[in-house]
Amino acid sequence: METEFSYQSLNSVQGRCLATQIPPEIFINICQDLPPTDLLSLARVCKKFYSYLCSTNSTTTQEIWKNSRLTFLPFVQMPPPEGMMELQYVKLVTERGCQFCKKPRIRKVYWAFLVRCCRKCLEDRTIRLDQIRHHLQSPNLIPDDFLSGLTFTTGFYKSGWDRSPKHRPANLYWIQNVNDTYAEYIKLDVNGRREWIKRKREEGKIKMEEVVKREIEHENEYWTKTMENSKKRDDRASMIDYLIRKEKNEYGFPRFKMSIVEQCSTYNKAMMSTSTSPFTERAWIGFRNKLIPEYTQLFSSLRMQRQETERHLSPDVAIQTRQMDIVKTIFELLRPEGEQRQFSNTVTNTTVNQQQQQQQQNTSSDSDNNEPSENGNQIKNNNNFVFENFLIKYLPWCPTFRNPPFVNKDPRILWDDDFLMSVLIPQLREEALYLKNYPAPIDTVCGAFLHGGLNNKRVFGCKLCINNNNNNNTQDIPQLYSFFEVRLHLTKDEHKVRMINDDSMIEVYPSLSKSADNTSYSGQLFPRNKPEVFFAAGFNCNLICNLLN
Repeated sequence: METEFSYQSLNSVQGRCLATQIPPEIFINICQDLPPTDLLSLARVCKKFYSYLCSTNSTTTQEIWKNSRLTFLPFVQMPPPEGMMELQYVKLVTERGCQFCKKPRIRKVYWAFLVRCCRKCLEDRTIRLDQIRHHLQSPNLIPDDFLSGLTFTTGFYKSGWDRSPKHRPANLYWIQNVNDTYAEYIKLDVNGRREWIKRKREEGKIKMEEVVKREIEHENEYWTKTMENSKKRDDRASMIDYLIRKEKNEYGFPRFKMSIVEQCSTYNKAMMSTSTSPFTERAWIGFRNKLIPEYTQLFSSLRMQRQETERHLSPDVAIQTRQMDIVKTIFELLRPEGEQRQFSNTVTNTTVNQQQQQQQQNTSSDSDNNEPSENGNQIKNNNNFVFENFLIKYLPWCPTFRNPPFVNKDPRILWDDDFLMSVLIPQLREEALYLKNYPAPIDTVCGAFLHGGLNNKRVFGCKLCINNNNNNNTQDIPQLYSFFEVRLHLTKDEHKVRMINDDSMIEVYPSLSKSADNTSYSGQLFPRNKPEVFFAAGFNCNLICNLLN
């Protein structure tokens, strides 16, 4: 019998929802912590929940909606308008869409009429102040202030603006309210109308003050949400930009060049999106799958256009163009110092671990010994990919930078990115480290500039001028310049050098850095802009601007 009773009980419960069996006291406690949107969803679950949350006579129901509104709607703190329940009040400010034509995404609430509607429905249901007499067909029987008790809003009856009065802004009144007020007015006698207008004037003043307060509260909410949505869109765009820059290729460099990415329609569409939802990992995967083919096609197209343009460059301009490609690549792909330190620490720790493993496996087989050796070579190669910030000043003095390896010995042919990242940049890094660790003699241009601290001292002379003096059998004292001044001297005056070779065109006199009275002669000219700063550091790339002209 007990088994049969349990089966019967189970069958009777299977056809019902256990949630509907919650006692009212517990249901009220649950609703205390729910926002208005969740309460509206809960009211649609079943008739029982609807009766709990939509009762017009229950004070408990009104308290539930009031507490939810005050807690979760910080910009709707004013009590409901007269004659409106809390549920209707919450629906008015939280739901979206026109209440008449059901047009979606309408959130404008006209507090003068307590409606949420689109502009078309507002025009159909309101009337301008200057049209009321014609509408009521009583031009002489209506005083100007018989509408004093009605609320109104200001707007345009027609779109546009011209000299026509019907297109100018005016007070708009709800047509039904005007008709009801007129019907009430004509029923009164002369004395009653005078008292009625006086009373309505006071009521209208109080109503309009309340309307103004509600509109201000509503506008504060609107602008606050607008600012929040704007920040969310900015954060979304920043996340997209961050993920694009974070994407690495097989060499550890950024996979995308932002100058090309900014021309892709996929990127521009995502950056201009009005969506406020966070940019998730799933969204990034889909975005990346669309961006890669478009980026590849655009990159190839721009590369072909550039190759066709540079076929007609002179050799010296083409060489400096390739040098500029190296500089731009290093600056675009340069890792932050923090990431460099982290990478270097990782490489160091990994190298130490590999050395310990190699010492422990000295007695193992040859096949076991080969694996750490290959790993060590891989780490060494990866380490070469990092071009640190402090190596930039050594770059113009690297032999590979001064005489780069060109494709088919033609400087007009563009390098492949694979060659730049896997061969040329690692080679330049090794040469820059060598220049740093093994300083050149101070009587050389490289040594005086990098290690002698003489770059701004007037100890540099022009070899071309010296050779001219020797050919003319003159014994003039050579003119001394700072490094920046002597390079400017070579590009101007009688020399007009199109590509400076520091070793063959500049002479160093380190002993003349100070005079007999121990005073130093410093340069008088200094770089004034970024191209001149690069020029003063030994780069010739900035000459391209003048050479192309």
